[in-house]
Amino acid sequence: MATAFPGMTNPFVGRLGTVVGYVRNGRACFRTYRAEVNYPNTAAQQCERDWFVQMVRFAGTAKRALQLGLRHKAKEAAMTEGNLFIKSNKQHFHKEKGVVIIDYEQLQLADGAAADVYFRQPRFEEGEVLCVNYEKNNISLRANASDKVYLYVYAPELEEGVLSAPAERRDKQLKIKLPDSWSGKEVHVYGFVVDRDGRASRSTYIGVGRVNHYEDRGRYIPINKGWNDFVNMAQEANMSKPQSISNNEKSTEDEHQHIDLFGNLPPRPRGQG
Repeated sequence: MATAFPGMTNPFVGRLGTVVGYVRNGRACFRTYRAEVNYPNTAAQQCERDWFVQMVRFAGTAKRALQLGLRHKAKEAAMTEGNLFIKSNKQHFHKEKGVVIIDYEQLQLADGAAADVYFRQPRFEEGEVLCVNYEKNNISLRANASDKVYLYVYAPELEEGVLSAPAERRDKQLKIKLPDSWSGKEVHVYGFVVDRDGRASRSTYIGVGRVNHYEDRGRYIPINKGWNDFVNMAQEANMSKPQSISNNEKSTEDEHQHIDLFGNLPPRPRGQG
């Protein structure tokens, strides 16, 4: 049903027969009504649609992170944060053999003039807590101790993402509790800064790892090491371990009680085998 407006040309909004009327930028416009839209269903079209859908889906999952990280850039470009993300990252989404491949290392979730921080290697702590240390970057004149630092963690298999609560630049450490349902899943970790004026830094791809629950004497063993490898390692350690441990050796062992997110064993102290 059309709505008519008074005037010499009698503009209207809505459908009138085979014509659709609408107002754009204060001007009356008309177009032909099409009862059906013919979308070709060729293999190339399907590939194009899957590629676009995957980008939109990722942008929707990371919406909160993008709103913080791309707010100023999107405002300058007169578009939404999601549209800016797609425009800036579409070259990092590829379809190979019917599957959309994402270059996670190349994705930019944030961009701007704020000073960044130097993220260190992430690690897991008890209770599925991901911890990342960082250096606050005192060199930049734009850096302020109260700037906010964020982590964004994405699980591809679940197509889910989690944005951390902010830490301040001066804190030098940020922790985020991951859902229990993410146990054993691969995750990609990103970080960025938002300053006092709401400007973001360029996002940093911190790394990829696998959420784990395995525990042995306070150590959390990465799943990608394999359970058999873990058992063999433990047996070899028990066979070669002396019956008594000095206080110095025990304190050294406690200092390296965590194995990092990437599955690397902690470095051995100098002078010990």
